[in-house]
Amino acid sequence: MVGAKTSELLRRMGVDTIRVLSQIPVEMMTNLLGKNGIELWRRANGIDDTPIVPWHEQKSIGTENTFETDTIDINFLHNELVRMTEKIAFELRDTNKLAGCITVKLRYSDFQTETIQATIPYSAADHVLLSKAKDLFTKLYKRRQLVRLIGVRFSHLVPGNYQINLFDDTQEMVNLYQAIDSVKHKYGEQFLTRAAGYDGKRDDKPKVEKWLRQFK
Repeated sequence: MVGAKTSELLRRMGVDTIRVLSQIPVEMMTNLLGKNGIELWRRANGIDDTPIVPWHEQKSIGTENTFETDTIDINFLHNELVRMTEKIAFELRDTNKLAGCITVKLRYSDFQTETIQATIPYSAADHVLLSKAKDLFTKLYKRRQLVRLIGVRFSHLVPGNYQINLFDDTQEMVNLYQAIDSVKHKYGEQFLTRAAGYDGKRDDKPKVEKWLRQFK
């Protein structure tokens, strides 16, 4: 609440710490700064009636897309599923979280909405989450009716980094994810995606060429 002008005024008065500010009579602060003066005095004296809002851990992360035109194109729906799952999987890793449950959502042209979910071993790896998302989509999409919305959500979040499956994963796989995330941080999430999630509308050739030149 102390901008440049207020700060200059207080310094001319010899106020350079919160302790000194708290000792100024509230009436003087009111004459100098009006309502802002009262609020500054209250805060300097540790008086704040703002309700305390408990902090909660994020419980889920997700995204969904409502199409401009309802579709029954299974390839398009698969591509959207891949794109969205990859996007929020990156957000998981970026916030050092792992998901223990995945939900896929479909809304049809008649506005009926259906969801399906499954628990998974805690993970933030694209290949694990994508495999389960595709499996759930296959089980859910049985009506073969026009779809207007598709969504993916990860829940049962816990703090953690990439979890190595002792039987399936290798250090090379971990290194690959670290490299992928490094590129996304530097050039943006849309720069590096699976071919199945590419929408064909972006012109990333200049970025790709610039990135590749660093390794020549």
